[in-house]
Amino acid sequence: MYQKNGCVYHHELPKSYQYMRNWNKGYLQWARAHGMTRYAEPITIHLYSEVLQQFRLAAQGKRAGRQPPDHLRKRIETHFDPLPFYSETLLSRLSDTHDYPLNALTQRPMAMYHSWDSLNAWLRQIHTHNYLFVNPLLAKSKGIEDGDWIWVESPTDKVRCMCRYSEAVEPGTVWTWNAIGKAPGAWGLSPKANESQKGFLLNHLIPEELPPCDAGDHLSNSDPVTGQAAWFDVRVKIYKAESGEPKQTSPQFNLQKLVPGQKGRHGRWQSYFAGIFRRKAGIEK
Repeated sequence: MYQKNGCVYHHELPKSYQYMRNWNKGYLQWARAHGMTRYAEPITIHLYSEVLQQFRLAAQGKRAGRQPPDHLRKRIETHFDPLPFYSETLLSRLSDTHDYPLNALTQRPMAMYHSWDSLNAWLRQIHTHNYLFVNPLLAKSKGIEDGDWIWVESPTDKVRCMCRYSEAVEPGTVWTWNAIGKAPGAWGLSPKANESQKGFLLNHLIPEELPPCDAGDHLSNSDPVTGQAAWFDVRVKIYKAESGEPKQTSPQFNLQKLVPGQKGRHGRWQSYFAGIFRRKAGIEK
């Protein structure tokens, strides 16, 4: 089927299936028959959540049955609102936003999902490491030029990386790709590979727990309703690295040894797919 269609298949739905698909009976039955959804039932977006309201009423002492711990009542009452609302992140509320004025975001590059495909030989020719993308106005105000080595620091830790100007990010935010930075020797790569020498992770800056607060000393740094890790909540500051510092990311880790049963690097065919073998062998393009 893939070969017949050039690895691309296009199926055109009947006209009657092409509108309001969240409650289009014909489409939902078709989608269920093809394994695209579990149920052929209308998909309704609830602006008001009765489930969240039941938690909130319990926290307020207005509902019988199971009750939350007293030290979490205020937290549940605040965040389990049955209607959508905006709230400053929990980490920002407990951080010094004067010392750490920037929001730091991390996301995957388009070619990757988590770290899948990060060892694709062709992709490694175009992104073997990541940069911290910074608005030029912000960078210049800190004396940072495009391509400079800089420090990114949060209340938890700091990392050294390279700056890349980008007008696609607003001046109060910095962001980077994730899952590219690796320890030396990881994934069978050379200890000198860009992934370990130039790639970095913002994970080092993101705390596992919130700072101690009224709700407790050991609370997960995550969304209070869904439990999603707070990847987008960390506050940071940036400054230029000193001229005498190593031109490599920090922190650095010890060389990873091969695990039992793991084979060494297949340099010849890896080089071929990366294009090096062809050049050395004088093979025409």
